[in-house]
Amino acid sequence: MLREWKLVGPCAIAGLQSLNQMLLYQFYMNETINWDKVIKKEARGLDDYDLGEVQEVNEDTVITKKGVVDKDKFYLPRNKVNRFDGDKLWFEVSKDEAHAYKHSETINWDKVIKKEARGLDDYDLGEVQEVNEDTVITKKGVVDKDKFYLPRSKALRFEEDKLWFEVSKDEAKAYKHD
Repeated sequence: MLREWKLVGPCAIAGLQSLNQMLLYQFYMNETINWDKVIKKEARGLDDYDLGEVQEVNEDTVITKKGVVDKDKFYLPRNKVNRFDGDKLWFEVSKDEAHAYKHSETINWDKVIKKEARGLDDYDLGEVQEVNEDTVITKKGVVDKDKFYLPRSKALRFEEDKLWFEVSKDEAKAYKHD
């Protein structure tokens, strides 16, 4: 048994050291990124997929914008960041995965009237009644009608006849008026 350990031991220890070094490196990279320095830098996914330019970083999300005319925004989880090399912020996100994080900035506001409004986690915000320069007004319910006055800036995208907002159920209460 001691003989087996001598043959297997160094390989096992070397493998453990490599794994340990890799984990330390990932921890070091995530802990040492100066998030203020990634603003206005390129964001790239796996296979050098273009995720646009970093616009904003918050506690959980990195927001990027891609395109000049048809602008798309990506709301990428910070825990998907692999590294920052000083010029580019690299993500462990494939082109296919990136679609799930993409939100279109181009909304045809004339088409949203009488369409469903949804918040985060598919929260029902009612039906769009009116859109003005800054606000989208929705109405929810038949008997006890709740009205929401939602900032247009919180609108993420309009697809499949639904207007999606970056508003949680708890946040929606702040926009609710009788």
